[in-house]
Amino acid sequence: MDSANLKIQRAEKHYAELSALLRKHRPFRYFVETNFKTGEKATFAKKDEEVANHAAIIIGDLVHNLRSSLDHTYWDCTEQFAKSDGEKRNIQFPITSTERALKESVIPGLPSRVSESFALALEELQPYRDGGNRNLCLIHDLDVMDKHKLLIPTGNFTKITSAMIQKQVPDFPSGIVDCSFGNNYRDVGWRVQPMTWTQRRKAKIPVSNVLEKELDVPVETVLADVDFLRPALEILQEMMEATKEARQVLRDGVKPRV
Repeated sequence: MDSANLKIQRAEKHYAELSALLRKHRPFRYFVETNFKTGEKATFAKKDEEVANHAAIIIGDLVHNLRSSLDHTYWDCTEQFAKSDGEKRNIQFPITSTERALKESVIPGLPSRVSESFALALEELQPYRDGGNRNLCLIHDLDVMDKHKLLIPTGNFTKITSAMIQKQVPDFPSGIVDCSFGNNYRDVGWRVQPMTWTQRRKAKIPVSNVLEKELDVPVETVLADVDFLRPALEILQEMMEATKEARQVLRDGVKPRV
């Protein structure tokens, strides 16, 4: 049984589940609010806590399965060469701070105990933070983080522009430059001509005199702890591909000892 591959397959199911969730529900949305009595208007972001938390649970499970796949692969390649039960319990895919740390603390014993090709395979993967394989390190770091807090995604509203909003809200203020829209209670506020009581009644404005309207603007779901500008799904896809590659490289590196 290839348990490492089963873990990858499980991560792929989580990825598909997350993709479906984000297609069906928008965890981060953007609105315009109008107070028809006072004439006050404002744009603001809104977060769906339930959807965001659901996404966080899926992301945590996905990352954990990737980390487990790396460990299962490393176990399969090295377990038979362990000299004691204690050594077996400590087998895990190594992540170090630097290339030097990898070569000094992990690589030295591998050629004689497993194979020279396996040691070279591990070096090829560059599982270290300083100039190494960022995706493999991310898998490890996010898995550790998920043990203490949810990997809650956030919304990237930076692609919104004034012109984009004016297409849907014509009275949105012009001349706003170098601005950013984000997870604020209010981003931009302005005033328009308020309605009279008669006008509000005729237009069937609710008793609160306030209406919210969702705007059709691009809001990416991102992992702010990783990269605020790239979609979370894109980053997770790269992490899955890195895991598959690591599994194959390590398996190819294990050759029968002559």
